[in-house]
Amino acid sequence: MQRAFAGLRDTHAHHSGSLFVMTPDALASASAIILIISLAALALLRVLSSSKDTTRKGRSHGEDKGDVDGHELKVVILYGTQTGTSERFAKEVEEELLQRYDKAVRVHTSDLEAVTSDRAEDVLLEGSMGDARVLHVFLQSTYGDGEPTDASSEFVYWARDLADDGRMPDLFKSITYCVFGLGNSSYEHYNAAAKLVDKSLHSLGASRLLELHLGDDDSTLEDDFQGWREALWNAMETTYGICAEGNLSSGGEARSYHVSTAPKLDAVAAERLECEAMSKRPTSSLTSQTSPCAASIILAKELHSTVSERSCVHVEFDISGTGISYQHGDHLGVFAKNMFPVVQRAATSLKLPLDHSFTLSMPDDAPASLTQPFPTPCTLGTALSRYADLLNPPRKSALAALASVATDAAEKARLEHLSSTAGKHEYASYITDPSRSLIEVLEAFPSAVPSLGLFFGTVCPRLAPRFYSISSSPLVDPDVITATVAVVRGDTPTGRLHEGVASTYLSRFVSSNSAFGEEKVRLEMRSERVPIFVRSSTFKLPSDPSVPIVMIGPGTGYAPFRGFIQERSALAKSGKLLGPAHLFFGCRDESKDHIYQAEMTDAIASKTLSSLNVAYSRATSERKLYVQDKLMSAAKVIYDIMKGKRGGKEGSIYVCGDAKGMARDVHRALHSILMSEGEYAAHEAEEIVKRLADNGRYHKDVW
Repeated sequence: MQRAFAGLRDTHAHHSGSLFVMTPDALASASAIILIISLAALALLRVLSSSKDTTRKGRSHGEDKGDVDGHELKVVILYGTQTGTSERFAKEVEEELLQRYDKAVRVHTSDLEAVTSDRAEDVLLEGSMGDARVLHVFLQSTYGDGEPTDASSEFVYWARDLADDGRMPDLFKSITYCVFGLGNSSYEHYNAAAKLVDKSLHSLGASRLLELHLGDDDSTLEDDFQGWREALWNAMETTYGICAEGNLSSGGEARSYHVSTAPKLDAVAAERLECEAMSKRPTSSLTSQTSPCAASIILAKELHSTVSERSCVHVEFDISGTGISYQHGDHLGVFAKNMFPVVQRAATSLKLPLDHSFTLSMPDDAPASLTQPFPTPCTLGTALSRYADLLNPPRKSALAALASVATDAAEKARLEHLSSTAGKHEYASYITDPSRSLIEVLEAFPSAVPSLGLFFGTVCPRLAPRFYSISSSPLVDPDVITATVAVVRGDTPTGRLHEGVASTYLSRFVSSNSAFGEEKVRLEMRSERVPIFVRSSTFKLPSDPSVPIVMIGPGTGYAPFRGFIQERSALAKSGKLLGPAHLFFGCRDESKDHIYQAEMTDAIASKTLSSLNVAYSRATSERKLYVQDKLMSAAKVIYDIMKGKRGGKEGSIYVCGDAKGMARDVHRALHSILMSEGEYAAHEAEEIVKRLADNGRYHKDVW
């Protein structure tokens, strides 16, 4: 072909400058040459095209894998989280999806908080029409008494109401989805929010890729999550024809921050600036877990008597000038600090001094599951004190990361087994059942010394806030929020003395002289500022204060009812007519742990409370008496309020406290009252109680 082109060029050159005459023979020759060139070019194009097709087929398990019908699979991951676990799981799913399937998938992960009722339909249907390949993956946590998390509640109830309406059974017929639930089987309404999401979407026409999977935080959540992930990969590969890469990463060191050493003076200055910034009035009066405000504690006092073996403290936070506002019944989030001995032990395991100063930053190739680091530069002491969850049992991913750096062969093998699927039972017996803490594991495997990047990136979770029911009303003092805190202290099955991080921290503010009124706060803690935020709650008094109410709260379950009583007292002083209010309180012994007893007596005297019913469970050697027993003693009053014979159809019942025992027993007592006083059958009593809850007349604030 090169020679043919050369011949044409030569001929043209030879005749340049003279008139070119095309003879019949020349025309025939030129036509033949053009035909040959065209055929050669066509053959070349076919060869190149064949080569490209072969290359694409050869990459069918690589960058173009899963391109069965000409486009990638879009996976939309939506999570509803309260403490961050479902968010972490969602990002781990995103990370592994990209590792396994590369460009065959496009992943978008979002908090359900962003899927509001006015845009939920558009969000779910986006990209799901026609021949589009879209999979929606939901990770939904259940919080409190079977409720969705605060951030996801609008979406969950929107889906429920739309499904219950029944007029749009095919709305989501183009959607394929699956749901993984995070709950605790010790609670009455186990994984209720996840079940509701699954049921609602299915009722609206969506197709399940997998049946609903439920994770149990009471025992095997990590294993449940791992099992669901494996089922998800299998279902995706079968349904969408995609294949996993051959070089899957196991995570470990990849989930690590970049670490650089910082001058100690810079770290100390940065820590001071961080504290100052948190102490300033926030730009918005709405604080949150990601935007807390540091407040002073102006009063901390012991509520139990000196003969009590346990401790419960009353803590008052000064929120004047912070812009923080709250309502009775809301929750207070508190960021606490680890005790100094715990911090010392952790630093020893990491083989670094407490004043070691460093900066954490995100690596360029950071995986999706690696969250933004906490504020640095800072010292190791500050990092371990404020940000490290050292006393909870480590996750399997943490053990795998420790195994990757263990230098002792036996320790490495043991950690690898504990973190594996085959080591499920050993993990339960060694970690979960005895509540073995991360600090204990670090000390048990001394050759596994992670870098700070790996430690804070994978091994040690972020220290989460602790929540308390607010035990005050802003109508009494809008500049003060109070919390009623049971101090957690007891031996674990491993022999370790476990002290609750937040309750122990807050108890340190109590002065040894507070009982005599000499000091409101321990002297050395007066300059301490505690990061706090308010989380709104639906646990509220009826809008009409004349409606009768029943409050059931033993121990610190009384906390929100203290706020209720303060609220009612302020309303009465403003001229409002109060309806009957019956309080059922329980504790062990009147001489030891009847908290706020004088206040309760005053409330009876002022008629803010109509009746006070107290159960002392350890007062005698006879049968223990609990709040549910006191309810049965007042069965006629309770029955009349439930059935609307008192206060019309508006009387409300409130329960606060332990969900595993007390709340269940109270629930059964209400059934028994309906059956004994109204002669209802068991299923009829259950339906009545359910209607009370559905109509906003039966409220629970349980944990």
